[in-house]
Amino acid sequence: MDKTMDTRLLTKLGTLRQLETFMKVAEAGSIARAAEELFMTQPAVSIQIKKLTDALDITLYEVIGKKIYLTEAGHKVVRTGQEVFESIERLDDELNNLKGLESGTLKIAVVSTAKYFLPHLLGPFYEQFPGIDIEFKVGNRAQILDRLNSNLDDLYFFSDPPEDLDIKQFEFLPNPIAIIASDKHPLAKKRKLSWSDIENETFLMREEGSGTHNAIQKHLDQEKLQIKKRMIIESNEAIKYSVIANLGIAMLSAYTLAKEEEEGLTQLPVATFPILSHWFVVHRSQKKLSIVAQKFLDHVLHQGKKDLPMNKINAQVKRALARKA
Repeated sequence: MDKTMDTRLLTKLGTLRQLETFMKVAEAGSIARAAEELFMTQPAVSIQIKKLTDALDITLYEVIGKKIYLTEAGHKVVRTGQEVFESIERLDDELNNLKGLESGTLKIAVVSTAKYFLPHLLGPFYEQFPGIDIEFKVGNRAQILDRLNSNLDDLYFFSDPPEDLDIKQFEFLPNPIAIIASDKHPLAKKRKLSWSDIENETFLMREEGSGTHNAIQKHLDQEKLQIKKRMIIESNEAIKYSVIANLGIAMLSAYTLAKEEEEGLTQLPVATFPILSHWFVVHRSQKKLSIVAQKFLDHVLHQGKKDLPMNKINAQVKRALARKA
């Protein structure tokens, strides 16, 4: 392909701003949400998308029931856009490396429970490299899997990594799942409990498919235990407040219990609990990590545990592990 044709193709793809805007609309699923995340007005986003569509002279998306669905051409533009921005990021990364990692962007996506400990890992890293930018996305397991599938971030944190994707995964932190109750619950002061003591309680649980739910179900199957009454709640915070209100008991990662004394929660010492799983940091196998991302991965694997021992989060994990022993 000659240089004239290259130039024409680049002209058709529009400006980087148009391409970035379209990719954000594709990710968000709506112009309104994309405008909010880009700090733009909805008309401004629509104008950028129209310019790109007109330049390519092909339909990039359809609107069905107020939701945007990409056409085949739209998917191709998004994939090409990802390659373009990855190339730009690699160039930026190489230049930053020459400057001593004084700038750059680290993109992280985590399942919701990881938000309780990840700031303790990011803090010391950011102190070491204050010139970098950090993009930190939090979502449920399905949302983070979508981001991983679309290769939108550098690193991903899971307690239950997907088995059907070509990924590299690194185990770095224990993740005990404890049974918690209100400190006003009749069983709160007991020193030793069996499953028969709690099997008639109402269990407040995460939705099916979450990493916590998967670990719990696997443990129950192994121990041949059954939950008779359950209430599904789709966030750890809502579960904690419901437990405090004595609506039931719950099984949650010990990392969600950093302020249990202040919040009126207690761990129940039930036989075979806590469930011991682990946290993993993950990236696509074919992903070429930026210098910033590789530095943070090394920090997590070699320094991460040292960042946690003195804080209250780790105290909860130690307590849960001690009860397991």
